[in-house]
Amino acid sequence: MRFQNLQRCSVVLFPLFTGLAVPAAAQDSSAMDMTGMGIYAMEDSVTEAAKETVSSTRRGGTRGVPAPAVQLTYKPSIERRRANFAQFVEKSRRKDPKGAAMLEKEFASVDVIAKMGRALSAYGMRTDNIADAYAIWWLNAWLASRQRNDTPPANQIAAVRAQAARAMASVPEMATASDAAKQEMAEAHLIQAALIGSHMDQAEGKPAMLRQLAAAVRQGARASGLDLNAMELTDNGFVPLAPR
Repeated sequence: MRFQNLQRCSVVLFPLFTGLAVPAAAQDSSAMDMTGMGIYAMEDSVTEAAKETVSSTRRGGTRGVPAPAVQLTYKPSIERRRANFAQFVEKSRRKDPKGAAMLEKEFASVDVIAKMGRALSAYGMRTDNIADAYAIWWLNAWLASRQRNDTPPANQIAAVRAQAARAMASVPEMATASDAAKQEMAEAHLIQAALIGSHMDQAEGKPAMLRQLAAAVRQGARASGLDLNAMELTDNGFVPLAPR
């Protein structure tokens, strides 16, 4: 993928950043890296917990779930953020060296996470909360898989945020995860959410590209263990897709 100016900051669901150009080569779904958190050790546990919240959440009433007992927020470190950005750029470089160089330049010129934090505060979300970061990625990925470029109602966003918090709180490794590990996982999700949204901006008005992007996002989420096709967004968050 090739990156251009990221200054205007607007994506699918949350106004984060835009300007990602999608060249012809990247229109092939196999060239799009939409895997969410595929490189992290807690991936399987988090994905299973998220799927469990989907299967256990039903329409017609909210589940009485106590507030998470584990600490989902973390103390961010600028040094760790720079290292996370460098790691993300290096991963991108293996697929698109020129695009990765442009992304590296953008990361050096603006604190992307800080800009996202200001935008996300309107939804009661924080970039230093690992569950919020997962919720943002989950929502953007699901919307893109449906070729949607709209903002769901606030109550649905809040429901998914609570759903993500329940999932994260149920992962045993989260109780002992360090601030560095939480920040690495959270910032990977935040960047992926923004990339999905920026690709959606580029695909606007281009049906073929939208279909390819939707397929790429579904494939990436499935590689992480989450089947976006099997769920729908409701006032109670994500629930299993009703049989047809």
